[in-house]
Amino acid sequence: LQLTHITQEPTTGQLNIRKQQIRANVFRPHWNQPTMSLQELGEREVREAMAREERQKQAEQEQQNAPRRYEQLVKDGMEDNAELVDASAKLDREWDEWKDQNPRGSGNKMGDRGDRNF
Repeated sequence: LQLTHITQEPTTGQLNIRKQQIRANVFRPHWNQPTMSLQELGEREVREAMAREERQKQAEQEQQNAPRRYEQLVKDGMEDNAELVDASAKLDREWDEWKDQNPRGSGNKMGDRGDRNF
């Protein structure tokens, strides 16, 4: 392409030559090119996998010490841990209190469906 447009910017006085810009874009692909090599991508994936594995181990450790139902403690063989048994008793007590306060069928049954103009 042999098109040449020479313009001058009014503020800076710099000459813009358009012929070189067009030539540079002639063989440029119309899709986005990769910004990193396969090796860089592999290293990044390995780093993320290691971090994910570390987070998973930490979450499993926290889950191991989290309060849960007593039946689950017996199933896991951890009923000898006094802290977990106390937390389990508290959890069971709170669940029983909630069940007493909210008997089965006491939810919204759409009994009050009057004519409402919102």
